[in-house]
Amino acid sequence: MPLRALRSKGSPLLYRMPGSALVLMVCAVALLLTLGLSASFALRDRAAALQHAQDTAGNASLLVAEHAARLVETSDLILKQAVQLAGPADAPLPSDRAGWERYAALVRGTPYLVSIWLFDAEGNPVLTTRRFPTPAMNVADRDYFMAQRTGGSEAGGNLFITALDNNRYSQEPLILLSRPLAATPGQFRGVALVAVSPRYVRDIYKSFDFDYARSITLRRADGTVLLHETQGPDATDSAAAEAAGEPEISALRRVDSVPVTAEVAIPVSSVMERWQGQLWTYISYALAALAAVSVIGGMALQRARRERQAENALQHAYDTLEERVLQRTAELARTNAQLETAVTDKEVLLKEVQHRVKNNLQVICSLLRLQAARIDEPARRAFDESLRRIQCMSLMQELLYRSDQPARIDFADYLRQLCDGLVRSTNPTGARLTVNAPQPWSLDVDQATPLALIASELVSNALLHAFPLGHPGTVSVELLPEGSEGMRMVVRDDGAGLPPDPSAAQNRATDKRQSGLGLVLVRALAQQAGAQVTIERQPDGGPGTRFIVAVPTLSKAQTKAA
Repeated sequence: MPLRALRSKGSPLLYRMPGSALVLMVCAVALLLTLGLSASFALRDRAAALQHAQDTAGNASLLVAEHAARLVETSDLILKQAVQLAGPADAPLPSDRAGWERYAALVRGTPYLVSIWLFDAEGNPVLTTRRFPTPAMNVADRDYFMAQRTGGSEAGGNLFITALDNNRYSQEPLILLSRPLAATPGQFRGVALVAVSPRYVRDIYKSFDFDYARSITLRRADGTVLLHETQGPDATDSAAAEAAGEPEISALRRVDSVPVTAEVAIPVSSVMERWQGQLWTYISYALAALAAVSVIGGMALQRARRERQAENALQHAYDTLEERVLQRTAELARTNAQLETAVTDKEVLLKEVQHRVKNNLQVICSLLRLQAARIDEPARRAFDESLRRIQCMSLMQELLYRSDQPARIDFADYLRQLCDGLVRSTNPTGARLTVNAPQPWSLDVDQATPLALIASELVSNALLHAFPLGHPGTVSVELLPEGSEGMRMVVRDDGAGLPPDPSAAQNRATDKRQSGLGLVLVRALAQQAGAQVTIERQPDGGPGTRFIVAVPTLSKAQTKAA
């Protein structure tokens, strides 16, 4: 709409306002009113912020205490089962492989349980689920062992809870729960101990939607800190304020049935910082009001002649700008149409190329099958390996052709289809193949191609060579997340296994799993994909082999490959 038309709708009273004295008086009244209202709202919000922080700390402490109670109750139940498995008072402590398996089953059934330990009366470990056989050490000087041996009030009945920092196995602080083993009256037979990771409670803490920095602490009755976490948007500042002894809004809650207290503390500085951030809202309102009064006063003092001159200049600028905007809009519309057409053509062309590549690979596979039928058995195996690798790439081209993103595929879906094809074509012993890829993982074709060939090599290698005696076994493939964006592909079998000495295996030409082209190709492809391949075997060359392919984020993988 032209500016003159807009101007004609304005009230003519704007040109008949009082003089400068009236304008200054109106500005002063508006300024005082704005400042008074802003100060009143700011003080009210300050009191509300402190009360909200107090209520938040109280509710959070209740939740922390409830989850800590559930963690201790569940862990103590496992601990009691561990004491029962140790046998009656006159029985020797279990230290064989069968006993280790029973205790390991308890650990596997509880996600936050790290390990179970059995110690004899001298503090020497008899059994641990960490590894078998049990490492040599002594815990006679540890507080939990001395408390159980003395049987004093510090042990809290039979259950004793303490903390352990810098654990060399889990690389994280642990919560330790211990109970004495069954023994004849007046005798001390040993201690059963479970190491619990605080991840369960810590994850609950992280799920709290707080507006402030806070610290959450679990303490024993004697003041020993079992767990201390600092969370929130200003967690670093919160830790520094706590170390400096600044005032805090805290709430204590006793954990049911155990001598443990949960404390949630919110630094007052964090509450005040959030409240001070809201002050800018009131300042903005005051400045906006002052600006509005100034504009109205300026309009009242302006001359009609200068107003009309400015209006004519603005009208001319408006007309010129409108014409240029229309021209530019038409140019942009044409450019967008051309770009959309080009993108559509490229997508169609890329789909057609992928389809032709897939068809050509299938023709090559057919030619190789015909040629393999005319050659002897040793050369046919080489043909079969080449055919399998080409089929692996053909499957990728087929998924790319069907994908909505021509340059990316879901590697989890590809892995399931690849393994289904391998178990039906490359499985002389009838081994069972399982695939666990619970979530999709989108990869570009440059990184997916070497990973696909790695998966094909490892799975087919396990199906062909893991069971030389002909008995069926199990080969499992897992694709699980690792870190924030990376993934871990694990191929394991329960077959003949690899020798414990890799160098000796590489020197034997008959060991196809270790010295053939497959492993060399796997390592080269892993370097191309920026991944890391790890081979885990039994120390004594026993049954079972596990190949772990750790794939970092895409940016890290590209850096390694470069």
